[in-house]
Amino acid sequence: MCTLDPLIDGAGWLIYCRTARRIVLKGSMTERTSKAGSYRGELLGLLAIHLWVAAIEDLYKLEEGPRGLIACDNLGALNKAQLRRKKIKAGAKHSDILRVLRRLHNRYRGRRRKLFEYKHVYGHQDQQRLWSHLTLLEKLNCKCDSLAKAAVSRALREGIPVTNARQLLPSESVAVFYNKGKLSSECGDDIRYQVGRVEARQFYDTQLGWSGAAFDQVDWEARDHALKGKPDMFKTWLAKQTSTFCATGLNMARWFDSDVSECPNCGAPDERASHLLHCPDPGRFRLFRDRLQELGEWLRKPHTDPILADILEQYIFHRGEKTLTSLCRGRREFLKFAHAQDFIGWDHFLEGKIALELTPLLRDHLLCSPTVLTVSDWKKTFISHLLQLTHGQWIYRNITKHHQRYGQLKNIERRGLLREIDQLMQTPPDEVPEDSKFLLEIDFQQLAEGRTEGQGYWIAAMRAAITAQRRANGRWRH
Repeated sequence: MCTLDPLIDGAGWLIYCRTARRIVLKGSMTERTSKAGSYRGELLGLLAIHLWVAAIEDLYKLEEGPRGLIACDNLGALNKAQLRRKKIKAGAKHSDILRVLRRLHNRYRGRRRKLFEYKHVYGHQDQQRLWSHLTLLEKLNCKCDSLAKAAVSRALREGIPVTNARQLLPSESVAVFYNKGKLSSECGDDIRYQVGRVEARQFYDTQLGWSGAAFDQVDWEARDHALKGKPDMFKTWLAKQTSTFCATGLNMARWFDSDVSECPNCGAPDERASHLLHCPDPGRFRLFRDRLQELGEWLRKPHTDPILADILEQYIFHRGEKTLTSLCRGRREFLKFAHAQDFIGWDHFLEGKIALELTPLLRDHLLCSPTVLTVSDWKKTFISHLLQLTHGQWIYRNITKHHQRYGQLKNIERRGLLREIDQLMQTPPDEVPEDSKFLLEIDFQQLAEGRTEGQGYWIAAMRAAITAQRRANGRWRH
């Protein structure tokens, strides 16, 4: 299980003797890995049982003992544990455990019958029925769950020793380690993440002026986790916004030699990426407040410390005018996180860059709160809310600028058309052919209030009529 910490999973197992009718052996273990999960914890428990049986056979030189029963409440892990494979695929998840299980199964290949019978048992039955109504397997499974939870809680209190960070599994001959731990499945995602982190650190240092200390304060893994599953175009927008290469008024004016560089909402000159979250336009602020209210409703649920929820909501509301440290009001337990987040900055906070110091605060509260939400899931949802708030400002701004009828660009085009209409409507009738004089007889008030497409058609028709008349006059004089 790993519901208490996204990087720690735990396993509990026991061996029950049906003859003596008692538990003869029990144990538990924890592991810190980026691939932690309930499924991996169940696989570790199944591996532990197989290893114990193999050790007992080697110790007492047993060749053909009685058939045992292995029960587990995870059907997927149970099926994987009993398969006898010739080869483990390179991209298989938790391939380190599966390889050890394959090696153990090869010990029994020459035997006439299987050593174990595998059976699935439904989990957490003690939450649905009285203990006296449970079967023996269901009771034993509940005890295994308790062992796993106790092991994870102990690891959270005491920590996992550094010496165990690069520890091989029993009967595991080869493993590959990197700074996040052991590669236990397909390594492409992890390698791409590490290479991307190095390149991002260099970019933030040379292009954005970040210090290495500020970069290391950010929980990049949580941000990467939150962005998984998001559309590619959303990630592209976020990369442009973060790198200040988004299509702001100033950038568009520089790239396309345009005279329009102001904010389409408040009219501030030379619109930059940093203006996105600070625009004083009333409509933009109402949208900001509505999105913040949605985030506040989520924060006020039991999975968040109410004081921390209030501090975060106030920090976002003040739009960088107040530091997080000043809002903590002397609460010492939040000061370390507040200092780190202020070092990163408010604008970057709204782009999903939360401080690493937030993690222990969340873990301490979630350990005592009546919720199944993990620290990883909390940070993923919180960062998604922050990104939606920021992206909402960008969408509002773009609709204001590019709306086909009322957008800023359309208004600029309309003003240009009206100026030209005003000039062309002063054209003398003798400069227009007889069959085109109706163009000067239309309702100009209706034309000015009409759609830009109709205005463009009228201007094009007038230009063509004036050109035709000039050519006709030229041929007549000749």
